[in-house]
Amino acid sequence: MDLDDVVPVADHVTRQSRVIDAPPSVVWEELHRLRLSSLPVTLLLGAARALPVLLTGRGRRRGGLDRTLLDVVPIPELASDPPSHVVFGGVLQAWRPAGGKRPPVLDAAGVREWAEPGWVKVGMEFRLTPALGGTRLSCETRVVATDAGTRRRFGLYWLAVRPGSSAIRWELLTAVAVRAEARAG
Repeated sequence: MDLDDVVPVADHVTRQSRVIDAPPSVVWEELHRLRLSSLPVTLLLGAARALPVLLTGRGRRRGGLDRTLLDVVPIPELASDPPSHVVFGGVLQAWRPAGGKRPPVLDAAGVREWAEPGWVKVGMEFRLTPALGGTRLSCETRVVATDAGTRRRFGLYWLAVRPGSSAIRWELLTAVAVRAEARAG
């Protein structure tokens, strides 16, 4: 399974990648070990985004800052093929201040076919591919709205959060690279 199986067409796409001087197995391990507590930009932006949710009392979770970054992805993991790729997918109402309704848990086909108005379908994939000098770690996120009104609302939200969302992914790629290259060096 890959991202095309979850969100084949998107309204919004972000892609980042980095070549890391380490073998795929080491990059994979570091991607999955990366703790939220070691990502200051992610923590700051996540706290700003979570404030309305926390104020409603809906945001209390166990584990806190000791969780891995992949544990806090707001959509479920749908597939994993170590050390090649991991795919997440789900539906959200992220633009709503308190996060919107609790989303249903769906498999890839369920996400792809979801059509209830007022939601966005989100797919995210981390892919590792051999590259000259090591491994290319890439992250791609795709978002598609289920209706025109949601497309407009999410588009305004995305305009505001896209720079931060990209910064989080660049921080993640950099942190994985530093750790993986230190181990492989």
